[in-house]
Amino acid sequence: MKLSKEEDLEIEKELKRLNKPAMKTIKTKYGDIYDCVDFYKQPAFDHPLLKNHNFHPQMRPTSPPRRVSPEKEVPKPEYKRVKIGLEGGGCPMGTVPIRRTTKDDLIRAKLYSEMHASKINPLTDDQPGKHFAVAQTIADIDYDGVGAILSVWNLPVQAPQYTSGRVKIKNGAESLEAGWTVNPGLYGGDNRTRMYIYTNAGQAHCFNTPCGFIQASIDIPVDMVLEPVSRYGEKPYGITLSIYQDTINLSWYLYYDNNRTVVGWWPSQIFTNLGSTATGAEWGGEVFSPPNVPSPGMGSGHEIKLNTNYDAFCAQANIVVNNTIIKPPRDLEQFSDNFNFHITNKGDVGGDPGYLILYGGVSGAIGN
Repeated sequence: MKLSKEEDLEIEKELKRLNKPAMKTIKTKYGDIYDCVDFYKQPAFDHPLLKNHNFHPQMRPTSPPRRVSPEKEVPKPEYKRVKIGLEGGGCPMGTVPIRRTTKDDLIRAKLYSEMHASKINPLTDDQPGKHFAVAQTIADIDYDGVGAILSVWNLPVQAPQYTSGRVKIKNGAESLEAGWTVNPGLYGGDNRTRMYIYTNAGQAHCFNTPCGFIQASIDIPVDMVLEPVSRYGEKPYGITLSIYQDTINLSWYLYYDNNRTVVGWWPSQIFTNLGSTATGAEWGGEVFSPPNVPSPGMGSGHEIKLNTNYDAFCAQANIVVNNTIIKPPRDLEQFSDNFNFHITNKGDVGGDPGYLILYGGVSGAIGN
């Protein structure tokens, strides 16, 4: 990607903004470098709407959502936990892990953020090759959150393709996503499965931390490698992610591990629509491939077999209404834009899976 002189200067300026002085540096076995940056100097606080903030590292939700039934009654799901967390306990207290950004990283991030921000027009020239298989709410009510256990997979993907599984909360043009992705174009050819978040707030849209997400966890960065991953036909590996709103300060919090760990939050100040509430929630998968290039697979990369050892899933799917965690309604709208990809809402199947949504499909879809 050739840059003009003005664009190159802007990239250099952005690099200085993103790469802050580190109190400690952590290099993972995958080659990622995480700088332990002072909480107050992380990229989120460069957002123009957060200049006069009063946030601090120990902040947690003032009104966490409650469950209809006690937590001890929540069944343990039939999956194995993905190992997550930086080695050695992560960063020192008062600092947060921010992945070091190179010039090439920043150029790729801007390109992929623009692609990802496009609306659902997968078979038009506006955004060819982008495909979805999702279940989404249709009730005209306010939503305070979305969550699920996501089985985690790794499929063959070549840049600039990507494949992802995620939960999503939205209001109009604004939305927040959290899930897993294989996106080698975004990570310099790295085909490993990673956790990711995506922010679409006002005029800003980006992957991970550059545009308003406040990192709080000292050992769980939002873009870290996830492993092990699920193997087809075996007991799957999964990760529990939730996006819940604090109904007092209206910020949106990212939780990991059945709401035991706050990874960070999106402050209400950066939003227009989502600054008050959400009007929809969504679960499922997404893939992208350039025009006339067969897409990668979605989910497990196979046709749905109605078996969680074979299918990508969102298990124990939930929404938050009136600050209470509940199961989604049975009448979720199921949407798939291509015959290769499928979504099946099993509803509340009881036992370990709870409310279960299956999705996926084979490679080879073409949008042009």
